[in-house]
Parts: sequence; structure tokens; C-alpha cells
Amino acid sequence: MNDTKTNNPWVDFWTSVGNFFLAKDDYGVNYLTRILIAIAIIVLGWLLIRFIGFLLKKAFGIKKKGPEIDVSAKFFIVNIIKIALWLGVAFIVVWILRIDTTGIAGVTSAITVAIGLSLQDLIGCFASGIVILQQKHIVTGDYISVSNGLGTAEGTVTKIHFFMTYLKTPNGQEVTIPNNNMQKAIVTNYTRLGKRRMDYDVGVSYNSDIALVKKVLTDLVKDDTRRLKDEDLSVYVYELGPYAVGVRIRLWTKFDEYWSLYNELSEKVLLACRKNNIYIPSSTDRVVQNVDQF
Repeated sequence: MNDTKTNNPWVDFWTSVGNFFLAKDDYGVNYLTRILIAIAIIVLGWLLIRFIGFLLKKAFGIKKKGPEIDVSAKFFIVNIIKIALWLGVAFIVVWILRIDTTGIAGVTSAITVAIGLSLQDLIGCFASGIVILQQKHIVTGDYISVSNGLGTAEGTVTKIHFFMTYLKTPNGQEVTIPNNNMQKAIVTNYTRLGKRRMDYDVGVSYNSDIALVKKVLTDLVKDDTRRLKDEDLSVYVYELGPYAVGVRIRLWTKFDEYWSLYNELSEKVLLACRKNNIYIPSSTDRVVQNVDQF
């Protein structure tokens, strides 16, 4: 290329730019060609990574023998593979552009340490997310209760991402919990065993025939299709309270039918007690009883 200086600074500037991009290196390739090759590799890499991601998602969606991989774990693995592939593309681009990394190695190391210190909580969340997915003590779709020093939360697991676990509460709210807090928390999984015990308490008057109360409440639930017939059903007095006798219905049901059965019992118990003249004390009775004592 022509390195001759002129009296026009703009001409000299563009001449220098042309020399930089068009001058051939030791391999006989100019820098403009390397940039075009790097752009082509980035585009091809983007298309290839999208195609590989599509194949991985499709492969993970195929049911095979043995336990199926959790949905959150699938996306977790796919994203990890994508990041690794992008790092590979970046390495190839740096090599093609012949960027000298020795001069910035020290700066890069210092930045990496600084970032590691400032993002140690996120790194802890990431590591905890891997442990959660590997142990599989919770998976997408499980209904869980989480309790730790920061509070409690209860809901259905909707997704487990790199740093967060997401719950959907029964009233339609989304709860976000950092994975490192999930790892340290006490987690109650109501879904894992497929069934759940129900304890439904009823307070009846001290004048009630307890044998009749137990029979009425037993007949109320024993033939319900949602009750697991191979599990014990018991109705018993569990408390002699200051205003009522506490009677408990204890049964087992499938997890997904727990709340439908529980919510219907209140009305059924009330109607059954009225029909059999079983009196359920109210808060008004407690006030009247307290007044009568004076």
C-alpha cells in the first residue's frame, strides 16, 4: 500500500485506514478479509447454536425408559450448552482476528476476580440451582412449602432457573426464591408421595351424643370417591375445649383432590349436624356463657 504523506489530513487518515484493513499479514490475508470471515462465523455460529438448541429441546421432549428429565432441568442443560458453544465461537473469532490477548490477560484476571467477589451470591445461587436439579427433591409441578429465616412460602413450582426458583401460590401470585435460600430452607413436598393426610376438626356441644357424632361424620366421608380406601379412616375426640368437644376426621386422599374435598366438608358437616340435631357452638355462645358466669 502507498504510505506517502500528503498535505491533506483527511486523505492521510483514510490512507492509514486503508493500509490497516487491506495490508496483508504473514499469512497473505488482509484484516478486512478476517473481519468478514469473523462476521460469517458469528452468523453461522448463531444459526448452528439455534439449530443445536432446537435438536436438544426436541430430544429432551422424547419420553424414554426411566424417570423423565424435569422441564427446568432441560432448559438448564440447553442453556449451559448454548453458553459453551458461544464461548467456542468467541474463541474462534478472536483467533481469526489475531487479537493479542497477552497484554490484557492481567487486566482480565483482575476483572474476573472483582466480578467473582461482587457476584459471589449469584455464583452461590447458580451452584445451588445445579444441586437442586441434580438431587431432584423438587421438580416442576410439585406443590411445596418453603421455610427459612427470611419467611415462608407455599405454592406450585413453575420453573427452576439458573439463579431462582419460581412458585405460583394458590391465589395466583408468583413467588421468586433465590436458589441458595432454597438449598438452605426446610422444604415440604406435598406432591412427591402422591397422597396427603387430611385432618378436619369439628367442635360440638358437650351435650352431644359422641357416638352419634362419630357415626355421622364417618358416614359423611367413608363413601367419598376422593378418599383413599386402602388407607385408614378414623373419627375421634382429640380435645376437650373450654366451649366445645373437638372431634377430628382423619383420612387420606390424592394430593390433587385434597383441597376440593376439604372445601366441601364444611358445608357437608354443617348440614349433617343440623339433620341429626348435633349442636355446633358459635362465638355468640361463648360470649353468653362468659356473661352467665358473673
